[in-house]
Amino acid sequence: MNSVLKNIYRIIILIGIFIASIYYFSKDIKEVVFDFNNTTIMEDATFPLVTLIVGEDEINLLHGYSSNLNANKLRESVTPIGTDQGFEIKVRQMDYDIRKMNYEIREFHGNELIESSSVSVFDEQEDSKIAKVKFREELTPGKEYAVKITLISSKSQKMYYYTRIKLYSDAHLHDQITFVMDFHNAIKNKDEAENIRKYLEYDSKADNTTLAYVNIHSDFEQITWGNLNPKIVTDVVPTIVEIYSDIALIRLDYFISAEIEGNIEYYRVMEFYRCRYSTNRMYLLNYERTMESLFDVNLASVSKSELKLGISSDYEVPTLASADQTKLAFVRSEELWLYHLDKNEIIKVFSFVQEESDFIRDRYNQHDIRILNMDNEGNMDFVVYGYMNRGNYEGKVAVILYHYVRAENRIEEMVYIPVDEPYQTLKENIGKFAYVNSKDVFYIHMNNRIYSYDLITHKLSELATSVYKDQVVVFKDMGIVAWQGNSDPKLSETILIMDMESGEIQMIESLPGYSILLMDKIDSNIIYGFVKKDNIITHVDGRVLAPLSVVEIASLDKKVLKRYEESGYYIIDIEVKVNVVELFRVQKADGNGIISYTPVATDYIMNQIKSEQPVTQVTTRVTDKALTELYLDLPSDFNMEAKPTEFSTINTIIFQDPTVRLSGMDDDMIYYYPYIMGDVAGSYKEASDAIALAYDNAGVVINNKMQLVWERGVKTNSYTLDRFDNLSWEVTTSKTMDKCMELLRNDKISRDSNSDFTPIRLTGISLDDALYYVYTGKPVIAMTNREDGVLIYGYNTFNIMIINPKSGKVEKMGLQAANDLFEQAGNVFISYLD
Repeated sequence: MNSVLKNIYRIIILIGIFIASIYYFSKDIKEVVFDFNNTTIMEDATFPLVTLIVGEDEINLLHGYSSNLNANKLRESVTPIGTDQGFEIKVRQMDYDIRKMNYEIREFHGNELIESSSVSVFDEQEDSKIAKVKFREELTPGKEYAVKITLISSKSQKMYYYTRIKLYSDAHLHDQITFVMDFHNAIKNKDEAENIRKYLEYDSKADNTTLAYVNIHSDFEQITWGNLNPKIVTDVVPTIVEIYSDIALIRLDYFISAEIEGNIEYYRVMEFYRCRYSTNRMYLLNYERTMESLFDVNLASVSKSELKLGISSDYEVPTLASADQTKLAFVRSEELWLYHLDKNEIIKVFSFVQEESDFIRDRYNQHDIRILNMDNEGNMDFVVYGYMNRGNYEGKVAVILYHYVRAENRIEEMVYIPVDEPYQTLKENIGKFAYVNSKDVFYIHMNNRIYSYDLITHKLSELATSVYKDQVVVFKDMGIVAWQGNSDPKLSETILIMDMESGEIQMIESLPGYSILLMDKIDSNIIYGFVKKDNIITHVDGRVLAPLSVVEIASLDKKVLKRYEESGYYIIDIEVKVNVVELFRVQKADGNGIISYTPVATDYIMNQIKSEQPVTQVTTRVTDKALTELYLDLPSDFNMEAKPTEFSTINTIIFQDPTVRLSGMDDDMIYYYPYIMGDVAGSYKEASDAIALAYDNAGVVINNKMQLVWERGVKTNSYTLDRFDNLSWEVTTSKTMDKCMELLRNDKISRDSNSDFTPIRLTGISLDDALYYVYTGKPVIAMTNREDGVLIYGYNTFNIMIINPKSGKVEKMGLQAANDLFEQAGNVFISYLD
């Protein structure tokens, strides 16, 4: 009996403990709930717009940043000021009441503060406020400075605006702008346009079948808009891209509308002028105009089951189809769309465009979108990167990972990565891939590093460093990425292949005494090569040549499919062309104990490549009014019975900070950016590659340290650095390159002992382009053979002036003779940067 009672008591006690435990833990454990009922519509753009007034001209429309960037990182415009060192700042307040303005001027290189001040008294002009600015510190004529303008509202909110300034006694700005605006207005009327015919340079080889791109060589009809009859729907404010004492590069950005087959269509237009002032007349050195249709789903061609892209030069439409091909995601006009083919519904998944667009702020095109993945239900991951036009992050520069939930038609913000650089350089530094796997791990290649971020545990890992764009290959559909283990060819002993779904990494190792270099990919295979370490040479200008003895094509499970090796021949580069790998070969030469390589005929590796029919393709149609227009041809088995029904998404508010700050964002590697028409047109390791592009497109070159590297068309016909005329030095019969480098370094120190000596390799550019450095006050080393060099310190229309350490003389050399000599030596030039 007692034992029975004891058991009953035990059961009662255990039940009591269980009930108490439930009560305790229900109070102590905090339940995390994401309330997806809290949704929002993206707020409209609110930031003020700023323009600058110089004399009687209003120029340089500036967009506001909420990120406090270094002023020297932006190169959106340049503002020429006169010797009074003053100009005006006009603020269109929009939704703000601006009470104060701070401004500062800094050195472009080094970002050193020169002067700062503030303004709290403004002139009023309708909805705008105007501040007068005058710099007190004496500025150097013709030199660029970085300016940051800070607007402070009545609620203490700060917004930042950036420009450059250059001082000239007279840059002839008003004459140049008057010429540009007269030309711009004339081409809208064919009768008035007769006055500008004399500036055109018609070429029968120009493409006159499209309005998407016209230039100074185009037909008169193309330049005067053909039969389009456009109407300008926004203000036209000139942006001064570059300016010199008599040359200006001016861009006009605006939007137009036109009636096409009964529909009003909208277009983004950019005009680019390069003109020269003279006392007698203006010269138009270059004219280009681009035109891009704004995507409108209502313009779909039902009869042909096509989406109209309109007038455009951009035939590349980023698309991703679901595995069952019932859904198609694509990006156009900086908007992300999802087309449900089976339901004939199209969803605007992401866009900064407002319901009532003002065009200027919500369609500011300094961002882009990458589609990462999509399942059969239409759920999607995508990345938005660049300047954020509106919403919670208005004015920020960032990389944001979003997840789209199709069933609830909403997007969730998963990761927010703040960035301290403008979109123009960010787009070059964001790398080759971003990827989200099925385990919610986010991978991104950025600033030459590979990161992984666990979206559940919030753990950030840096998987690899110094992974440059040409040393990584991506197999997006397979979730595979491969990269070279070390960026230095002398030290690279592995290639790593990572499965981004599992996180597993396998390696291909080099052979004993060899380095292994990742070259490219073909189909679903990687291409790499082996270079004998003894064969790697470093040229006198620092270039490294790593000639491969063996090239292999291997599957991703490391099975070698093809191998190329030919005795006495080495491969210095490859190019993949569909199913062919072209090998650029050299042979070894040994002269006086110095190893060199001589180019020989190329060879080829044939590859069996899989042929896959694209889900979509871009087609063209031609009409009398719009000329060539583009259409997106949808899958062949799809029949569009009516115009698709359009929907928009909503944003989910999740009360959890998604900010991820990446480590190691600064990069010691030097890159060169060619700025073409004010935009960055690539990122290059070699200055010569960037200079070649800038030369062809009348641009400038900047490096990632914000140093001015090269400008086209500013060099005068003659210039001499007089300080070298009576310079003394020791005569040397050997290693004259060392003596030239010593003279170069000493010259930099004598000019500016407070900054580092930064030599720049210019190998591959022409002598004429190298003389830009002499014009800007810096001598240039030119190699005459593999060991010897001379120092160029002057030039005119017939000769260059050089210091020849071997002869111990200051000499003149004819330009043609110098060209021939330097070309034979490989056009190896070295100078330094300020």
